[in-house]
Amino acid sequence: MKSKKMPNDIFMENMRKNIFGKKQKLKTKTILLATSGDPDALMEIVDAYKPYIEKLSMRVVIGDDGQYREAVDETVKRTLETGLIAAIMKFNPYR
Repeated sequence: MKSKKMPNDIFMENMRKNIFGKKQKLKTKTILLATSGDPDALMEIVDAYKPYIEKLSMRVVIGDDGQYREAVDETVKRTLETGLIAAIMKFNPYR
């Protein structure tokens, strides 16, 4: 019997599709290399999550003309990228 999806699950799935688009999934080899500390593999994963990180980093700011607009908060963006790299380095794929 198939489990019924909850509205929040459907919302999150649609949000992921809107942010990531139809981009291919990361290769297992890339993930394994990243967990072993390969800098190129780490950057490939960070690049894959870049749209999501930028979406989470958006803040409303007031421009010089007094108008409100959205902009990426670079501090939040770097914090999220650092957290992602730290999580990758802690990840044990063999557990």
